[in-house]
Amino acid sequence: MRDGQEQVRREAQRLGNSLTNAPKARGRWGERALQNVLEQCGLAEHTDFHLEQSMDTAEGRLRPDAIVNVPGQKKLVIDAKVSLNAYQAAFEADDEGERKRHLDLHAKSMRGHVQTLGSKSYQSQFEDAPDYVVMFVPGEHFVAAALEHDPELWDFAFRNKVLLATPTNLVAIARTVAQVWRQDKMASKAAEIGRMGAELYDRLATAAEHLKRVGGGLESAVNNYNKFVGSFERNVLSSGRRLAEKGVEIGKREIEAVSLVESAPRYNAADGDAVEAEYPALEARKDAAE
Repeated sequence: MRDGQEQVRREAQRLGNSLTNAPKARGRWGERALQNVLEQCGLAEHTDFHLEQSMDTAEGRLRPDAIVNVPGQKKLVIDAKVSLNAYQAAFEADDEGERKRHLDLHAKSMRGHVQTLGSKSYQSQFEDAPDYVVMFVPGEHFVAAALEHDPELWDFAFRNKVLLATPTNLVAIARTVAQVWRQDKMASKAAEIGRMGAELYDRLATAAEHLKRVGGGLESAVNNYNKFVGSFERNVLSSGRRLAEKGVEIGKREIEAVSLVESAPRYNAADGDAVEAEYPALEARKDAAE
């Protein structure tokens, strides 16, 4: 157990030394912590946010740690800052005065990060970005210690258009953005459903026009057929019957009676009432008799 604890202590000390003495390692740690928070809140890299996206400006090339896409083609710029050296030295100090001195240096270092970030003015590179940049600090205790020894740090950051964000604050911001994205997607789907509904309605109206023309053609065909039946009975069958009455040999086969079509297609009138156009056989037979 002693050997295991000693190994853990050495590894922790090695990690602490790496973060203290290697600014790039601290930067990568802050960027990774930022990415983890964004992804845990439901945002996807390359879709909802982009990491270390470079941009060319009049002052040179800028590369914020993260650019979060917000619905409405807006952008939220986030930069991670890790102020660790003075903070770690303060908690390793045995003397209270020395500890206070290092914490004052930690607060000054945090203020320097705010001033540097504000001078870069990342947000001015995007037309639809808010008038501030988010400074992400991957530790509640880092910000709390700085505010304890520099109570005006928060107001100083606001004046420099910098919003201090710890993991807790950033979670709230990221979850809000994710929720807005979900609502935006739902609104897009609702608009798409509305468009599809309008398209379906237009197609139904076109189909109804075609059906109406087909019904009109059937109605005309029925009328012409019944007129033909009447004419056939008057002019043809009557002559055949007279031949039979005169004793002409007509064979065993008789001419069958031709039935009338007594109804036309059913359709909806313009006023919405159901109408069934029927053609009574009686009227057709009257025409035939005439």
